[in-house]
Amino acid sequence: MSSKSPAQGHADAYPLPYSEAQLSARPKGRSRLGWLAFTGISLLAVLFTVPFFLESQSALEPFYSHIVRPKGICTGVDGRELSSFSGYIGLKGDSDAEPKRSFFWFFEAENDSHNAPIILTIGGGPGTSGLLNPIFGQSHCILGENGTSPNPNRWTEKFNLLAVDHPVGTGFSYGTQVDNSRDAAFDVYDFLQKFYRLHPHLVKNQFVIAGGSYGGVYVPNIATVIHEQNIAIGQGRGQPGAVPINLESLMVSNPWSDPIARARWLLQYRCVEKKIYNETTCLDLYAKQPACLEAIEYAYGHSTRENRFKALIHCGQLETGDSHGTVIEDVRRKCANTSDIEACYPSFKWAGDYFGHPELKAALGVPDFLNYSAVSYGVGEKFATNGDHIYQHHRLYEPLVRDGIRLMHYVGAQDANCDWMGVFSFLKLLNTPFHEEFMSAPDVPWPAKENATVRVTGAGAGNFTFVLITEAGHLVTHDQPALVKSIVEHWVENKVFEVNEA
Repeated sequence: MSSKSPAQGHADAYPLPYSEAQLSARPKGRSRLGWLAFTGISLLAVLFTVPFFLESQSALEPFYSHIVRPKGICTGVDGRELSSFSGYIGLKGDSDAEPKRSFFWFFEAENDSHNAPIILTIGGGPGTSGLLNPIFGQSHCILGENGTSPNPNRWTEKFNLLAVDHPVGTGFSYGTQVDNSRDAAFDVYDFLQKFYRLHPHLVKNQFVIAGGSYGGVYVPNIATVIHEQNIAIGQGRGQPGAVPINLESLMVSNPWSDPIARARWLLQYRCVEKKIYNETTCLDLYAKQPACLEAIEYAYGHSTRENRFKALIHCGQLETGDSHGTVIEDVRRKCANTSDIEACYPSFKWAGDYFGHPELKAALGVPDFLNYSAVSYGVGEKFATNGDHIYQHHRLYEPLVRDGIRLMHYVGAQDANCDWMGVFSFLKLLNTPFHEEFMSAPDVPWPAKENATVRVTGAGAGNFTFVLITEAGHLVTHDQPALVKSIVEHWVENKVFEVNEA
């Protein structure tokens, strides 16, 4: 099913929320895996035919849509083949000659899927596939060396899960690419408007955005665009035919969000807290830290592509220390070649083999000509050379939280890539209605001593919440699947983290 005309609306009609004037007025190398970090098959593919143009629903123009029902590739804990849909939606500017197509895999909740909240889950990177999230622990099946098996710690028991390869160029998404998170966020908004036209019964459902690592940049940008457009719709000036998205909360794990906080705390964590680098290396890197911090400050005040990229290069020098086999993403692990993702995390290789299988690609509705990569380095290079990393993306949370959108960070304490001290530092400096309460709130052990601590402000699970997971690294769901499932269920249901929970 296809047509040549895209829907209306995109980033070129809207100003950046972080203009150069705003940035200047506000307070002011990694390993290969760190640079782009995060997060017998029986196959049948049945075409899921849906109307792709509903005139009664929307004034938007027709768009490309190809969706299938995968069969036999993701079995639930009770042995049932649980419902999911996968495929493509064409974004603004898409055509057969110049495609721009976003790939997704939607897993229906086991319980009351028509009314269950929807969790949008995306990868990090930039360039890490969002499909890793469901198969690494979020969906009703989990990937092992020999394929998938039922996942007892699935998020999909209670929630709908919408995994998207974001931005275009990542995973199975293909075609015209962008080089910054703001334009990429408008692509997500375009995708969601079209997704809801194909699934209009889900428009009313609570909507949650989840991401980690570079998702700490993606999430606030996507949430900002959705919130801006919801306001515009309410004022009668939204995109033609657009529907409000019921954005309720955000969940972020081990994020890259504030580059200056990360640069300030990176050596403290690696040299003092965990002693990953030796004394000589630490002395050398500490001497380079001031130039990094100054370059970021200068790029904040003079935000050009060149200045942002220079700051990224300066600060990359802090990543050049020899970890002597300690995996930066999880300091408990050792790896002979820490620059090789697949050597340190074999699950990345399993994912590449799994999604690269021709029969699986056919089952998911993926064209034969596409090759899957768990990490698309070309996307990372585009975003890096544009200096997308060197914005105060974390400041986008401030108006969102003020307007009632809840925010939770759940962070693995064993991650030296996006370490918890740098994350906690920028959270303490955010200007929200919950700032004073957050600063004075206790870190309460939960659900039992040594598992995690929670710092909550607001009612229920909180409006501005920080969870520190003791025995987890960068990939928190991968490391602590049962605990993270409980955290996610508490958060989405806005249920109090009871201290006496076992």
